[in-house]
Amino acid sequence: MSNLQKQNIATEFSVQGLIKRSFLLLMNLSVKLLAQIAVIFIYARKLSMQDYGDYQSVWLYINIVSVVGLFGLPSLILSSDSGSILSWIKKNKNTFWVSALLLNIIPFLYILICCSQFNPLIRLILIAMILAQNSGIILETLMIKQEQERIVLGINILFNLCYFAYHIAVLHTGYSLTLLVMGICVFFITKFLALLFFYSRLRVNASTTVKSAVGKQWFFLGINDTLGILFKWLDKWFVLLFISVTQFAVYFNGSYEIPVFALMLGAVSNIMLVELSKHGSDIAYTKFIFNKSSLLLASITFPAFAFLFFYHTDFFTLIFSKKYAEAIPIFLISIFIIPARITNFTGVLQTRHRSDLIVTGAVIDLVIAIILMFALYPFWGLNGIALAFVVSTYVQATYYLVKTSQLLNEKIISFFPAFKLAILMTVSLLVIGLVWLLLRQIHFRYNFIAGIGVTGILCGALLYYHAKEQKRV
Repeated sequence: MSNLQKQNIATEFSVQGLIKRSFLLLMNLSVKLLAQIAVIFIYARKLSMQDYGDYQSVWLYINIVSVVGLFGLPSLILSSDSGSILSWIKKNKNTFWVSALLLNIIPFLYILICCSQFNPLIRLILIAMILAQNSGIILETLMIKQEQERIVLGINILFNLCYFAYHIAVLHTGYSLTLLVMGICVFFITKFLALLFFYSRLRVNASTTVKSAVGKQWFFLGINDTLGILFKWLDKWFVLLFISVTQFAVYFNGSYEIPVFALMLGAVSNIMLVELSKHGSDIAYTKFIFNKSSLLLASITFPAFAFLFFYHTDFFTLIFSKKYAEAIPIFLISIFIIPARITNFTGVLQTRHRSDLIVTGAVIDLVIAIILMFALYPFWGLNGIALAFVVSTYVQATYYLVKTSQLLNEKIISFFPAFKLAILMTVSLLVIGLVWLLLRQIHFRYNFIAGIGVTGILCGALLYYHAKEQKRV
């Protein structure tokens, strides 16, 4: 047996455990997203645009303030040993506590003073929800680091079942946003206490070695996470603050990114990072990882994009109903982000500790989005805002590819199979477009079902071809 074969077997063996853990993490995210999608499906139909906009704005504030308050701590916990983090905090306790207070108090003051669409009680409950949620996220991360994904999954299943059931109960007993957020806050506190109970029963052996890079790494992770969440929600925040709650409801639904693509990318990215961190010095192996990961995900995302491109009206009204038909053009523009979800563009930069380049890319992304958002909105309204964020996403991906090629001293085309990806996209658009064109004269429902079937068959055929190619390597 050659050394290369031994290396491949060892890699396969190590990846099996990784895939199992990644699958449990994927299930965790899937349970949460299924509950959220189910609530969106029902609430978009049952609530008025004003009530629906107020409801979604609650999660806008929670998601932004939560990430700012945590400031990259979950990512740091996963990438550094707990002893180093605790030792750094003890050594720099003044810096830590001042930073933690500022990162939390300033957003909390904003909620208390500026969120005028909510009554004072809701504002206080939002702060309690954020504190409970962040405490739970930290404990979840610590549990995952101790390989307790099964316990975390069990707790999250119970939490999301209660979350969904409570949303339905409030809807059918007389909808009240105050009552809704109050109950959800209780669930977050209960989840935190359950996680605390199980974590307190674990034996955690933490190293006492202090790594000098902890502070720098934490800073870059926090900046990157904060910029990432700002980018994700900035357009929606702009609409909420400067236009109206009802238009926010329209834009939120139109720009809602279908989460399955992010889930798949997250699972593959985990495997990529582990493999690149082990064999990052091997340029040929890096090329192999980039090629295979992008072609694998493109085999699913490209047919899905083609389906949504041709059937976007039918798909959107199925999820959100005709009440939000105004958002269909926004949805059509937003789906152009999907083809970018085919690989972890920062994988090499992460494993080679170039967090500065990752943060620079995030800043470029955010700045371009803001400039284009203000430039395009006067001409194309909400559609212009959606287009601004699509364009900035591709600029950021291009920046990361260019920096990766410079870091490896290799041409982009050598590790990112642009030609093969172009063929996959062309085939997807031609096959699904032909089905849509031939069947559009019949009842839209049969055409839609046929489109789903052909998309599934095409994904299966492309994955089968990808698997056969993998065996030849």
